[in-house]
Amino acid sequence: WCKHSNFETSVHSPLLLRVPGQANRGGRTAALTEFVDVYPTLCEACGLPAPPHLEGTSLLPLLDQPQRPWKRAAFSQYPRGQVMGYSTRTARYRYTRWQERQGGKLVAAELYDHDQDPGENVNLAERPELAATVQELTAIHEAGWRGARPPAGRV
Repeated sequence: WCKHSNFETSVHSPLLLRVPGQANRGGRTAALTEFVDVYPTLCEACGLPAPPHLEGTSLLPLLDQPQRPWKRAAFSQYPRGQVMGYSTRTARYRYTRWQERQGGKLVAAELYDHDQDPGENVNLAERPELAATVQELTAIHEAGWRGARPPAGRV
């Protein structure tokens, strides 16, 4: 009934949109979307300017072309005691960095490969053969929502 972790089972939610005049009615997409995308989508659908501080991306282009290239990542966070878990979800991986709330020191990390382990049962973060993947996901995490936006010129 509500989110209690950074695992897929807690943060994966259906997002259903209906916009009058939508080209691809009833379409489905596997693209990464977030609830922060709803506000800019409604602004664009109503012909209103979106406030510049919004972190989301209008989903209207995705509604018209559900298979188009889209966001590189979606983000979530959830606290656990004195640490905050920051998750970065890509099409294949979920990477969670557990950091102290005061100072931001990295305490632990979790990496799950959704192609091989959709139930997120085996943490791969410490595997040497995935060090480059962890480094890439760390860079995506640090770039945040601005770095995860759809490719330029395609929105």
